[in-house]
Amino acid sequence: MSESDTRLAFLSAMEAVGMKPVEGILSRLGPDLLRFRCEGDKPGKLNGWAILHLDGVPAGAFGNYRLGLSQKWCAGVAEQLSPAQRSERSAAIREEQEARAADRIRLQVQAAQAVEQEWERAGPVNPCHGYLVAKGIDGEGLRQRGNLLLVPMSDEAGKLWNLQRIAPDGTKRFAKGGRQRGLFCVIGEPQGVICIGEGYGTCAVVRRATGEAVAVSFSSANMVRTATACRSLYPDSDIIALADDDPHLIDNPNIRKNLGMEAAYAAAAAVGGRVALPPRGVAA
Repeated sequence: MSESDTRLAFLSAMEAVGMKPVEGILSRLGPDLLRFRCEGDKPGKLNGWAILHLDGVPAGAFGNYRLGLSQKWCAGVAEQLSPAQRSERSAAIREEQEARAADRIRLQVQAAQAVEQEWERAGPVNPCHGYLVAKGIDGEGLRQRGNLLLVPMSDEAGKLWNLQRIAPDGTKRFAKGGRQRGLFCVIGEPQGVICIGEGYGTCAVVRRATGEAVAVSFSSANMVRTATACRSLYPDSDIIALADDDPHLIDNPNIRKNLGMEAAYAAAAAVGGRVALPPRGVAA
């Protein structure tokens, strides 16, 4: 049974016992507890709940607090859907996904408008800001609002979509609902070399030490996209991926990977670049 069919069968089992969600939940079903309103619930009440594990033999559980219902479910004993039911449910999944995508884009556009105003109103950085002092950097390319450093996050065309806000203690936050995927921040003008790293602090330290331009990707997941964007913008530049060394993640049962190292090697491979490794035991 495909993942789509599994979700449909799970939802059908819920509806068969009188638990029908008011809004679409198919694409949100997963291993984390999902709360939602069911038909018959009062407005604002999220009496319905569900958990669905799709790995191995798909299994899960669902219930409704108002009905006093709690039931386990396993794909091995799930009732097979008829072709008509499968077609109907597949259409519902597509409609739900399209609606969620449209809503996500709407929120991203609103966030972009807000951060553009925030960026325009922000002032120069205070060199005594706690984060800058701790990192030994000067805040090149940043602005400051109150006690928050603002790192611009733009796309390949230069459009500002989001801001990373850095507090004096190093806490980092992004604009709520703002776009993050595919955004980066370039500091300096490449003179034959551009270095790509996950965090502003790492990139700023490398720029201070080498004088080379840097591009902040903001996450390991965004390293490859940043590298490919830089290859497009600076086709003749040597691209160096700055690896974050995360050996502690290898022992994490939910990860089992050194994400920083893998991201750097993947970014370099995507653009024919090189990788710069930090000394072991030195925090990035």
